[in-house]
Amino acid sequence: MDTEEMSIEHVQRLADQAASLRMQSVAVPLKDLQILLQICETAIAQQNAVTTK
Repeated sequence: MDTEEMSIEHVQRLADQAASLRMQSVAVPLKDLQILLQICETAIAQQNAVTTK
């Protein structure tokens, strides 16, 4: 499993735990958050590239 998948799973686990405890927020490690942001930026760039063709 690569780092991106591990980060996504870690954040998903944190979100699920927070939801089950009815918490309104959860602390996400900065490393995981940065990886998720990179994934989102790449996906948006790819989507924009396809849209502009």
